[in-house]
Amino acid sequence: MSFIIRKALIVYCSPAGSTERVARVLRGKIHSLGVPVDMIDLAHEPDIAFIISQLPAARDNLCFYIGSPVYGGYPVPPVMEFISRLPNAESGYSVPFVTYGGVTSGIALQLMGRALQERGYSVLGAAKVMAVHSIMPASDFPLGSGRPDGSDDRMIEDLALAVNAKLKLGNPPGLDLSVLAYQPEQIRSLHEKGDFESVRRCFVPLILNREACTQCGLCAEVCPVGALTLSPRLEIGASCISCYNCVRRCPEGAIAADLSSAFSRIRGAAEKFREQPETQIFI
Repeated sequence: MSFIIRKALIVYCSPAGSTERVARVLRGKIHSLGVPVDMIDLAHEPDIAFIISQLPAARDNLCFYIGSPVYGGYPVPPVMEFISRLPNAESGYSVPFVTYGGVTSGIALQLMGRALQERGYSVLGAAKVMAVHSIMPASDFPLGSGRPDGSDDRMIEDLALAVNAKLKLGNPPGLDLSVLAYQPEQIRSLHEKGDFESVRRCFVPLILNREACTQCGLCAEVCPVGALTLSPRLEIGASCISCYNCVRRCPEGAIAADLSSAFSRIRGAAEKFREQPETQIFI
């Protein structure tokens, strides 16, 4: 007996745009297969709570594609929070995907897959995709320059095709999540001992110059987690994920960070990890 999934829902967080690119490639391919598909950007959807409240009636007719950038080896908190708030499903389906800036994809897929399966969303496929490093575009030789590219896009389209083929089966087989624990033991154990907050403390700190702030609001507009407030003065809250969008967008230099100071450390980490294959799908 064939199984018909009524809709695909692509949910993602993409401060630098790479994860959104992958999401759009997925949407295009899924739509071409005749499956209705919607996208939700966690940074710009004003009422995530309402969307989640509407899911219980439809959760077993949806296949979730959930995407995150990798920061320090981990998925970003908005994505993990969204997964944690999903209603439990009896026969839900999911496809986690991540983009990473040429250093390591860490255990991001492993954590996302485990969290989705615990909510009842069998993992039918997954992907890690090489992307330009989000703080290095201004560098002369940024890690992951030009990625994702057409070759990466084609692999993502293959993932969508394979998942669609699985969904046509009467009982779609899920992945053995052990395949998402693909990192060498030394790297995997290193990341399993920490978490996102522990590595974020090592990121380049933000420097505020409140006297220069004109309260134009541009920084708040590009913050994917709503961490910036301007009244009565510029403040950055604890939800900041250090994406540095505010640094790049502020026209007055009221928010700064010495990103170039991290370039050599980032390159050293990439040399240490040497992750291969750079882009990979799991089906």
